[in-house]
Amino acid sequence: MRRLSRGSLLMAAAAVVAATSACAAGPAEDWDEPADYTYEATITAFGPAHGEWRVTVRDHEVVEVEGLDEWSQIDEFTTIESFDTLADYVSRYDEARAEGAHSVALTQATDGTPTGYSVDWDENTVDDEYDARFRAVAPTESTAGAVPN
Repeated sequence: MRRLSRGSLLMAAAAVVAATSACAAGPAEDWDEPADYTYEATITAFGPAHGEWRVTVRDHEVVEVEGLDEWSQIDEFTTIESFDTLADYVSRYDEARAEGAHSVALTQATDGTPTGYSVDWDENTVDDEYDARFRAVAPTESTAGAVPN
């Protein structure tokens, strides 16, 4: 049996990711973003915001972020402006597609809630990729009993 080199494995994995990302469809269902909620995110990016985070959104604006892992705790360059609401990620997906990103993907739960976003702007640039995985999306107490529009 022939063994593949580490470089060959990395290239094969990158090709699979690129192929599946390029084919990703947009939102299956529109998501009605609550005004106030929290979510947790695992962000992989070159630059600020790398790590595990809890993000608080009030009145459709990010108002607080909390680092949840060692990477986020030591990141002194990340500011609140480095984070988006989940609706902003849907808009970023649409913009990246319109602007011709090499690959872009938005994943969503069956109710339309975003569960992931990734973009690779240029196939030949190694430090322009961004990937975020979302979980624990929950309305805050101020909207927990509200009826969606």
